[in-house]
Amino acid sequence: MDLFVHFSLIPAVLITLLLSYLQRRARHQKLIDKVPLDKRFGIVVPVNFISSYTNRWSYGAACGATATTVFLLFFNEYSNYFNFSAPPWAKALVYLLSSLEVGLDYYPFFACLSTNHRLIGSSLGFCYALSWFCVQVADIFECQKISTTSVILILTPVPSLICCLFLMGKFLHMLVNVVKVFHRPDIQQENEEPLLPYHLLCYVRHLLHPVPEIKSTRSSCINQKIYTWDPYFKFPTRMIVTVVLCLICLYNFVLVDLFVSPKAVQGLDKLVMGSVNVSFANKTKMVLRVLRESWFFSTFPAAFTSVIYIFHVLSCYRKQIKQLYKGVSNVSCRSRPPAILAASIRYTGNQIAYLLWGYFLLHILFFLISLIVTFWIIIPIREGKGMLILQGVGYTVLGIVLMIAVIIAQILAAQFWFLQDKLSPADKVKPLAINNRRAFQNFSYFFMFYSAILGFGACLIRVILNVFLGSWLLARIDRPIFPRGYEAADMGYRTWIGMLQVDLYHTHPVALSFCHLLLQASASKQDQTSPDVPRDIRNKQARTKWHLAYTLVNNPVLTLSRKANSCCSSSSTQNQYALERLLISAVRTRFQAQKRQTINITDD
Repeated sequence: MDLFVHFSLIPAVLITLLLSYLQRRARHQKLIDKVPLDKRFGIVVPVNFISSYTNRWSYGAACGATATTVFLLFFNEYSNYFNFSAPPWAKALVYLLSSLEVGLDYYPFFACLSTNHRLIGSSLGFCYALSWFCVQVADIFECQKISTTSVILILTPVPSLICCLFLMGKFLHMLVNVVKVFHRPDIQQENEEPLLPYHLLCYVRHLLHPVPEIKSTRSSCINQKIYTWDPYFKFPTRMIVTVVLCLICLYNFVLVDLFVSPKAVQGLDKLVMGSVNVSFANKTKMVLRVLRESWFFSTFPAAFTSVIYIFHVLSCYRKQIKQLYKGVSNVSCRSRPPAILAASIRYTGNQIAYLLWGYFLLHILFFLISLIVTFWIIIPIREGKGMLILQGVGYTVLGIVLMIAVIIAQILAAQFWFLQDKLSPADKVKPLAINNRRAFQNFSYFFMFYSAILGFGACLIRVILNVFLGSWLLARIDRPIFPRGYEAADMGYRTWIGMLQVDLYHTHPVALSFCHLLLQASASKQDQTSPDVPRDIRNKQARTKWHLAYTLVNNPVLTLSRKANSCCSSSSTQNQYALERLLISAVRTRFQAQKRQTINITDD
């Protein structure tokens, strides 16, 4: 597999060069005059992460095909192929080159999906996806040693194989559509994605002519509580790609966790049992068994919570981007445009990294919770100390109830004793004006000492909740984990805000509608060409030269004002004679125009 990853650069580069040769450049460059390229070798766009809404799941499958290889980059799997020991300062460069190599390996998947030459793109894409699928299947069944411990490693490339199968089906579908277009000219081929997608057009229409929503009484539970479909919104390609990559990388990370954890526990058993006294062997075995089972069973709630986070990110994205469209969101970014755009570039990779770290901390958090429940509740109950546990729980509940009762008593005293009456019977709350000031001062004095004790417990609860929520919300970069005023220190949150800002400026429905109208007006003006210009001139450069020639024929005096005029810089007799004739022609033309104007005035 290492050899295939490195040597697949050859077909990847050839496919990329071929598609680049077929891609024509939109602008004329001076290089064309020196090298006859005929506007060939344009830049191939692999995927539009900002404003693309077509082939979203195909691009997601293409990214899913890369997930296993990208995941193995974390373990230095493909960067040590050449068997050289890089110095410590060059490790970052090695990882950078390895990531660029993997990106170039999978570049044909995206390029074949986005190219306008459907026939060549679908054919090459199908062959390339088939080669990756066959090599990965051969690596599973021939290169791996089948055993009970390696089953988890065998399951690792399964998502990539499924994505390769999906891509092969997509390329076959594209090939069939191209063949249909060749045999039946009445079938229209798919064009480029429009500037204003249909769902954004519907959004603008809804703004101009709002239609009242009709709520169905028989809507499903999924539509009511889990997800509400919005006809005026679509997730862009970047969000779909991010979700697919997060799911596959989380799947691989969980498999690695299940594969590594038993080996780590076995090593811990040997280390601990070799240094423990024989009299404590049974208790030690019991503790190690509890640790092993707690770590194993805490894997599933951590993975389930991480999956919920992935889909919750989609919900937060839709909610916040729609608020930004309306201009009612409190999301703001004080960074400069280069930093915002760079944050948008980092979003997908950062989201995957934060999700994996969040899963790891969630795993530790659930592991600690299971240990607390086991050692403080389950084991004492099994040893016959249930009443002692119940007594401790009762004391704890009593203290919490007393603390809450004191807080409620303070609130009630402030409501009925220390606040003045309402200014008007229509007011909902009392004004913040103190009544019975002497009693209030005595009440504050006596409760000052109890508040110190209460504050000690509240501070401890605050620390525990801060650690708990910080670990719980690490994977969610849509909200800052730092307090208000320090959000700029959270790089993950800045990445999220930068991505939202870039998507807002490039996908705002009203702005796109305005640009769409401007382009339509410009196209209609270009169609209304001058009758003196031939209709068959489509080349912009040729049309510009025709306009220049037409202007110089009707206004020959403008020739003297042209830049790089050879007539003015030459001293030959022929050029001087041509210049004199040009001047005479210009003067004669102006004289005839003035004479014609004089005759018209006389006739009037």
